[in-house]
Amino acid sequence: MWVILYLFGALAVLMALQSGVLLLFRQPLQWTFGANSQQPKSLKLALKGVLQGTLIGSIFLFPYLQGSTPGEFYGPLFAREQAHLFLVGEGIALALLALIYGIETACGWLYWKPRWPVQKAVSKSTLSALSSFTVVAVEEPLFRGVILGTMLASGVPWWIAIPVSAVVFSLAHFIRKVKTYWPAVGLAVLGIWLGVAFYKTRTLWLPMGLHSGGILSIGIHRCFLNYRGPERLVGTQTFPIAGLISIGVMLAGSAITWALFSR
Repeated sequence: MWVILYLFGALAVLMALQSGVLLLFRQPLQWTFGANSQQPKSLKLALKGVLQGTLIGSIFLFPYLQGSTPGEFYGPLFAREQAHLFLVGEGIALALLALIYGIETACGWLYWKPRWPVQKAVSKSTLSALSSFTVVAVEEPLFRGVILGTMLASGVPWWIAIPVSAVVFSLAHFIRKVKTYWPAVGLAVLGIWLGVAFYKTRTLWLPMGLHSGGILSIGIHRCFLNYRGPERLVGTQTFPIAGLISIGVMLAGSAITWALFSR
């Protein structure tokens, strides 16, 4: 379980670097990570750089602490013969979220109304497409490759390792200041599904595809769909997977993934 301590160590480094940046910009220190709307753009960019730099640094440093190298550690997790699973996962996520949005719209809990002009909506959708690759390229090696993979390799039973890694994955999204913590439940369930996908395939391709498709779909739907249904049922604009409908679908997806990839 020392790998969890490693993650918290990375978090401590992140907060220390943030404090240094805030002091450099003569801004008050804060206990949550991230910028607010009142802070200058240059500070926001600096904080983003600190976050990405710390996460990427953590991913590359970990193998050396294991007496290995990044290539040796992550290479087997990107087996070429299973690369097609990325597209499989992406397609599954896009199809399921489209189904969820369709059901919720038909029930009147979501309604179609573009939130921005066409040019801005296209720009945001394009950024979502790009982030659907960049985010999973960092988060999946960290949460599934490092945390879950190391626990499994250390002999931790899957029925402990998968839920623990899922909770850590969920909590990591709340180092920023948020309005509600209910989405933590949906993120933990997503973490379980991604953990099952990793455990059953032993590569990062399928969880990366599922995660990427989810980011892409959520990013695009924010531009056109608005919420008026109960949050507990349909989630929020930022976290649509937090709703009970999505949670049920993800639990079913976890069970189906387990069955399909059992050998």
